[in-house]
Amino acid sequence: MRVAVRSGGDEAPSPAYLYASIAMTASTSHPFCPHRLPLSGAVNFRDLGGYRTGDGCQVRQGLVFRSDHLSRLTEEDQQMLRSLRFKMVCDLRTVQEQQRHPDQLPQDGSIRLLLLPVQAGSFDPALAMDRLRSGERDWLSLDFFISVYRQYLDDFGPVWGRILRLIAAPANLPLVFHCTGGKDRTGICAALLLLTLGVREADIFLDHDYSNSCNAERLQPIYARFADLGIGPELAAPYLQAPREPLAAMLAHLRTAYGTIDNYLLSKAGLDEATLAALRTNLLE
Repeated sequence: MRVAVRSGGDEAPSPAYLYASIAMTASTSHPFCPHRLPLSGAVNFRDLGGYRTGDGCQVRQGLVFRSDHLSRLTEEDQQMLRSLRFKMVCDLRTVQEQQRHPDQLPQDGSIRLLLLPVQAGSFDPALAMDRLRSGERDWLSLDFFISVYRQYLDDFGPVWGRILRLIAAPANLPLVFHCTGGKDRTGICAALLLLTLGVREADIFLDHDYSNSCNAERLQPIYARFADLGIGPELAAPYLQAPREPLAAMLAHLRTAYGTIDNYLLSKAGLDEATLAALRTNLLE
């Protein structure tokens, strides 16, 4: 469907107005992926707004987004991001992922790209297929990804803190953070933000689940590549899907090791009380 966008002059609509019309198009075409932007080159580009908190507030829409990689964005996709006045993209992929498939963003400098590589030890998604071809398959398990999620939490607090600090400043919004599939590293960042804002864990898991629906069509040829290597869908699922178990284990580890989300962000992510207050003030209504 075509999205009409006016620009320029005092009569130009606000970003909120533009976003409202685009969001309706997204929910119609992808009913199982709420708040998905209808981009051709990114299938898991979603707004984190709209969720209710435990005390009855709501996360504001049109400000913070999560996504899969942006290396396939078309000119029309880039125009949509310009029309929504995106300010910043945070790329969580490893250095090799970023170099092999760089994000395709508007060339006018309107959107700032920040590279924040997140990598668990020697595991680099850019080399996953090479490892499988060489016979390394012990990492295709839920236990492996449970350990990876915990490592992402313990070792990359400064990265999560930097993104949340950027989000706390309205001048950086709208902002999108992403990895490759938009489900693991991106999912952890999304969970930490929503938890900070007071969104119930049931909705955090629901948001995590939506990656499976959004990515489903694009994953089919990847499952076929795995099948060519003799790897069936059940064995491939912990890597290609977004199962709940690693996220649940990470949240349990956060509670056990740090007590509360605020304690984690203050002790491991380098945030202060003023930044936490700004996040809640600016993103909740």
